[in-house]
Amino acid sequence: MEDLKSKKLLVIVESPNKVSHIRDYLKKAGYNVTVAASVGHIMSLANGGNYYNSGVDPQNKFDLNLQVSEDKHQVVAKLKEQVKNADYVYLFTDPDREGSVIAWSLIKFLKIPKTKYRRITTHEITPKAVVHALENPIPLEEDLIEAGLTRMTLDKMIGFRLSPIAKTYVGAKSVGRVQSVGLKLVVDRENEIQNFKPETYFDIYLHFEKKGTKFRAKFAGNPTIGNIDHLKTQAEVNKIKKNCTGDYTIEDIKMREKEESPKPPFCTATFQQEAASKLNLKVKDAMSVAQKLFEAGRITYMRTDDTSFAAEFLPTLKSYIEGTYGKSTYTKPRVGKKQENGQEGHECLRVTDPAITPDVYANMDANSLNQRVYRLIWQRTVAAAMPNAKISETQYLINNNDEKFILVSNEVTKLGYREIYAYKDEDVEEDGPVKETFKMGEKLSKCKLEDIKKETKPAPRFTEATLIKELQKRGLGRPSTYASIVETVLSTTRGYAELDGKSIVPSERGMQLASFLDRSFSNIINLEYTSNMEKELDLIASGKKKKLDFLTEFYNTLENTIKTSPEIAGSAAAIAEEKVCPVCGAPMVVRRSRFGKLFYGCSKYPKCNGLLNIS
Repeated sequence: MEDLKSKKLLVIVESPNKVSHIRDYLKKAGYNVTVAASVGHIMSLANGGNYYNSGVDPQNKFDLNLQVSEDKHQVVAKLKEQVKNADYVYLFTDPDREGSVIAWSLIKFLKIPKTKYRRITTHEITPKAVVHALENPIPLEEDLIEAGLTRMTLDKMIGFRLSPIAKTYVGAKSVGRVQSVGLKLVVDRENEIQNFKPETYFDIYLHFEKKGTKFRAKFAGNPTIGNIDHLKTQAEVNKIKKNCTGDYTIEDIKMREKEESPKPPFCTATFQQEAASKLNLKVKDAMSVAQKLFEAGRITYMRTDDTSFAAEFLPTLKSYIEGTYGKSTYTKPRVGKKQENGQEGHECLRVTDPAITPDVYANMDANSLNQRVYRLIWQRTVAAAMPNAKISETQYLINNNDEKFILVSNEVTKLGYREIYAYKDEDVEEDGPVKETFKMGEKLSKCKLEDIKKETKPAPRFTEATLIKELQKRGLGRPSTYASIVETVLSTTRGYAELDGKSIVPSERGMQLASFLDRSFSNIINLEYTSNMEKELDLIASGKKKKLDFLTEFYNTLENTIKTSPEIAGSAAAIAEEKVCPVCGAPMVVRRSRFGKLFYGCSKYPKCNGLLNIS
């Protein structure tokens, strides 16, 4: 086996924040290593070509106009020099499609010989993991690269083909493959809210006291109407209240023990949701902090669909839990339901060392936001492998002339995982313990009935957290794109939606764009098609489908949709590039006058004022 410690090694990572950690780990292990950063992508799909200036050539097997990004020429020049001076080059980018494409682009634009480069990756930046990665290179992920380039092609084709049309008809600045579906979810919810017709219902509550403590029981039915949750009319309410002429008596007491399991470890979507609901963080801010924690070696890779721990982590977790909380406190870790479209190759989002508790971490990092996010991930990591909480539920059935009322008490009798992590879902009400106990046949005192008129409510507007939950549920987007989808929907420059408190409210422009896309491109910009497209990309990533076959199918669907759309078929927007300026010969573009009329204008305006009417 070749002695790598006698060679000059160059390790290229994405983020400059990883450089010092990785360099120190490898030098301490005895390697002669230089670590450099690409600072993210060095490559972009530049504009150009005959297909609407998109940089994609459908007539030449979807060839891409890939170039070094304008702001990366100096980075690339320096990396080329470092490549020349190294015996081996290690491409140490993230373990997903995006990271694989970055590794491929480094090979392409740095012109690294096949005999000289090695592909390595890891899910955590710790000394052991980094050294293991260097000593165990993997094959270049050809299928992941194909899937990544296919996604790039799709997004550019849709954006450059549909955005000009949407701009012409509704003044929208952009159309995107997934962002527009995210906007559609927001707009559909808003339409539901606007069209919602509330229904009136009534609840009756029995208020009473014992030894100065106040209680409230809810009406639950009678022999005539059976067990019910709500009453429909005031007449029913009045009849029940009129019948309550006797004593309110404890008729029955039922007790049961129940258990509550902790939630599984975080995946990207659940982390973003919890950070929003518990820490009041915007999605992009939560991911920014997680990126820093990953680069510092404190958590595993934060973009994942998986909710299971890697097998090699379990002994460490078990040792910590049993050493801290006792021998019987470690249980088999919970695992969430697998997502239909999930990319579960990275394991869950967790801390790398549970012994670095939140209090210990606070002494290592003075940044309070980093501390709060780390605490959240640490708690979720440890709780997932701790015992269930045990809860004693007591249900008191109260009777007055066969009118039934129920008082429920829940009391935690064994904390289990709640010793370190308590969560409460936004839509779940939890009854507290009843401080006093009651006996069978006991008559209640100081009783008073209260009826409350209520109305049904529509589903609430999406928040950043619930929008991500919906995207995940419907198979739209991926861990690497959830944050960018939300950010685009809320972009102030696009003006499609804005935050009102935590709620996402679509603007008039956003409503118009969603409606236009429904009318004109409903078979492309829709939930099912976009979800299926993600599945197709996954098939490419797993080598089960060919990139060219998929793109050909998509291209034909896209062009046929534009040609046959009832609103724009044969219109100026679809054929704008066929017109040339009668004054200077430049391509004409479609514009809308301030009176709403469409016309062809010279693309060189204001230098040229050439125009043509549209009949």
